[in-house]
Amino acid sequence: MLHLHTTNRLAVAHYHWADQSESIKRLAELSDQKQWILFTAECPRPSLDIFSAYNVNCGNMIHLKPSKTLCECAIVEKAIKSRNASAIVASNKISTFDQKMLSDLAAEYGCQVIFIEKGHMHYH
Repeated sequence: MLHLHTTNRLAVAHYHWADQSESIKRLAELSDQKQWILFTAECPRPSLDIFSAYNVNCGNMIHLKPSKTLCECAIVEKAIKSRNASAIVASNKISTFDQKMLSDLAAEYGCQVIFIEKGHMHYH
């Protein structure tokens, strides 16, 4: 079971996404679809200000709660197979092999997976 927590207040603590402009542009395009954009609990998320600067629609974003039983890779796989997301944003802690497998699976299901590297934490 996926545990969901929806909010438009994306993060009080967020990570630096300055090097991720292409990923944010992809999210902006995908945010106009009528499906969710899911963030894993392990994934660093940008601030609402960064999303606003790129015209990302935050109304259909969900931050997944951490699972007590599933690893991040299994959560992403389950989310892809649910067919409820246009994109899943995960940390790059997932192995390169599993990233490739998840990207291929996402393509089969008409979804995108974006892997983000953690940067420096900022507080606002």
